[in-house]
Amino acid sequence: LITLYITLRFELRMALATLAALVHDLLFVVGVYALFQFPVTPSTVIALLTILGFSIYDGIVVFDKVDENTRLLTTVGRMTYSYMTNLSLNQVLMRSLNTQITAVLPILSVLLVGSLVLGASTLEEFGLALLLGQITGAYSSIFIAAPALALLKEREPRYKALRKRLEERGERQARKSGAS
Repeated sequence: LITLYITLRFELRMALATLAALVHDLLFVVGVYALFQFPVTPSTVIALLTILGFSIYDGIVVFDKVDENTRLLTTVGRMTYSYMTNLSLNQVLMRSLNTQITAVLPILSVLLVGSLVLGASTLEEFGLALLLGQITGAYSSIFIAAPALALLKEREPRYKALRKRLEERGERQARKSGAS
């Protein structure tokens, strides 16, 4: 359903990039649980589902800005899709970081107060999975989803042609500046 929504709202390549980030987030948390042999309880499963929601939200924030800037890219044509994606990430980076920090602080308090002070193992299981997922979700939308999207989009003929045109323009300018 998420793939369908993102495909309808944005496009299929963005949905695929989001799914790659989601798989990364889940595999990381499950991997940590397997490595340290933490028990998987219903609280852990609920936390994993919550992680998916946070990760999807962060990816949609980034892709919304990419989609907005793509309209400028096609009209102006002065930068590659990868460069435009990087610009979009820079424009939403503080929003993403602030969202992640404000989500991690209550999770840390649940972990510290709930498990250490109150001794509630359910809160510990829930908080640990959420904390791991929140941290991986913070960087997966920036370092996995956005680069995956740029990689997929740069394969499209119109963005290949744009990149080639910009590279040729850069080579001509380099030759001109080298000759003078």
